[in-house]
Amino acid sequence: MNLLTRENLLAFIKELLWTIITCMVIYAILYPITSKLDFIYWKMNTFFIFIALTYFRWSVTFRSLPFLRPSLVRFLLFAVNLSLFIHIMYNLQKFIGLADNFYIEDFGFPKVIIYEDMKRELFDYLYNELVLFGTGALVMLSAFQVRLIISYWQYYKHAASRMMED
Repeated sequence: MNLLTRENLLAFIKELLWTIITCMVIYAILYPITSKLDFIYWKMNTFFIFIALTYFRWSVTFRSLPFLRPSLVRFLLFAVNLSLFIHIMYNLQKFIGLADNFYIEDFGFPKVIIYEDMKRELFDYLYNELVLFGTGALVMLSAFQVRLIISYWQYYKHAASRMMED
């Protein structure tokens, strides 16, 4: 096994491990909601948390991720992230509007009997969780976009200085 495939295999295993850890964190964050509700929007909420945590990690460890080295991958991520930002913002605004209505049925059918004080606690947790991770996903998307732009700038600055030396 040569070094390049070993490096790629280790990077894949590391990414897989981080994805498993992220999934466990998502489960722990959503459990207080899903234990009380048949939560309709669990997929989009999971997506918010996944994007916030993953893009934070990618922004911090940008240079050590081998799958981000090809410029085509970085360009495709940059292009997809623009649409993703708009999609997340739309859904976040929709969820905040639903939370402001304070109807539990807007988010799903209750699994247990929910009294007013429990409903207030559930909506407080739901609202805070949606705002934290929805806004976090938007901020991390923006930070990752800036990181991609900086990497392009550094690459072309380096390429231009090499051309000037020749």
